[in-house]
Amino acid sequence: MNIVIFIIVLFWVFRIVWNILSYAHLWFVKEYRIDRMRIHLRTDQGKRVLFPSFRRPPVSPKSFVLVFVTILSFGIFLYAEYFTILFSLLIFDLLLFPFMGVIVMMLQFPTYVYHTLLISQAIMKLRAHKKMLCFGVTGSYGKTSTKEYLGTILSESYEVLKTEVSKNSPIGIAELVLHFLTPTHSAFVVEMGAYKEGEISEMSRMVLPEIGIITAINEQHQDLFGSIDATMKAKYELIKNLTGRKIAIMNADNPYVVTMSEWAKKDGVGVWYYTTNIPKKLVSDHIFYIKNIVEIADGIRFSISYLKKLYEVSAPVIGKFQVSNITAAVAAAVAGGMEIQNAVSACKNLQSVPRMMQQLKGIHGSIYINDTFNNNPDAACAAIEYMRTCTKKKILVFQPMIELGSFSESAHARVGKLAGEVCDEIFLTNTNFRTPFTKGVESSSSHAHVAVVSPDESQKFLRKYLSEGDTVLFKGKEAQAVLTLLGEKTV
Repeated sequence: MNIVIFIIVLFWVFRIVWNILSYAHLWFVKEYRIDRMRIHLRTDQGKRVLFPSFRRPPVSPKSFVLVFVTILSFGIFLYAEYFTILFSLLIFDLLLFPFMGVIVMMLQFPTYVYHTLLISQAIMKLRAHKKMLCFGVTGSYGKTSTKEYLGTILSESYEVLKTEVSKNSPIGIAELVLHFLTPTHSAFVVEMGAYKEGEISEMSRMVLPEIGIITAINEQHQDLFGSIDATMKAKYELIKNLTGRKIAIMNADNPYVVTMSEWAKKDGVGVWYYTTNIPKKLVSDHIFYIKNIVEIADGIRFSISYLKKLYEVSAPVIGKFQVSNITAAVAAAVAGGMEIQNAVSACKNLQSVPRMMQQLKGIHGSIYINDTFNNNPDAACAAIEYMRTCTKKKILVFQPMIELGSFSESAHARVGKLAGEVCDEIFLTNTNFRTPFTKGVESSSSHAHVAVVSPDESQKFLRKYLSEGDTVLFKGKEAQAVLTLLGEKTV
């Protein structure tokens, strides 16, 4: 083998190992789900699957097996010498992504068996536990914040167990129960996510919730659900499976949730509402009206009107949109038996969820808003609206949204229009839905500049551009890469 061939082989082996690790990370992000990966492959990023951006996969049993089996197969394929070395590398390179997909599919059955065993053990442990009040939280967005706020409020009166951030699946709940449930726990707050009908029913049968919160319904994951109606039915499974007290805490500002509340009434569930709009034709003995919202330097203040009494709330979290999540948590705590004054008082102890509207110290006296936990149209608009309160330059680093189905273009146009009204500079992390987003910006008659920029280019620009008092909003998981390059310091 001459030196030129050796260098080509070395480079090609490096590229294949690079891609193996990158694909393993991508499968992890897509939760090893074929349906989610299929949607990804229809995006601009997915169409360039042969040239992925490098991402190191997490250390987990499944990612380890996926990487190990693929590299082992790669070695065996080369050792067998069916073809010349360069032709073998070409074949494996071209077939690498589908080959790893086959491994993922082969892992599904043993994974299912293992998960079923753990879930069964968790159910046995829960049934053997003393009486424990369980709260379920679901919705298209807002559920993680609401779950965290409710856990904090309830901790004033209960020993609380709550699901960990993002672990809102049956196996995530099972692992939490098996590792962390102790005899002293008296309240359990469970976030429930879903991509199709039946998943929330499975979780509800596990934990037997008595109080359920529906935060909101929107276009999120429409490529998976197929329609808003299917999303509503999937999320309603929480309410349908309530036991004991059977109280549903419903967001009356979301028309889809209002419709679901009527379903709940017909099913004999007690419906409690929370709303910022007064008056509304709501029929319930328990309505939490939100009034007098004020943003302050270190948080928000507002009032809750409940049973003809007014309660003042102060919470050290940013973003007016958080008042709905906080009020949902207060309402659920009251439904669980807490005095409303105690629940309201506990709001002073709330904290921003990491990577959700988290304020950080930026370079040159600027401010970073880390909102990289997730992305959806309503959450994006709410975060951008918050930037109106900022007085100097406003920069948005934005990851375009996927899995919105037929709503993809209209949602990006809507977010783009608002971003154009508010922001001075907009950096997109990839080319997905760039055209409708840019058209939205242009429709706002804005002079904001929009560009698809790599993390390294973004951080270089920001280091030169930012000055004291400027604000940068990092929205969506991919925007975290820019923050990492810039460095983070919590305020």
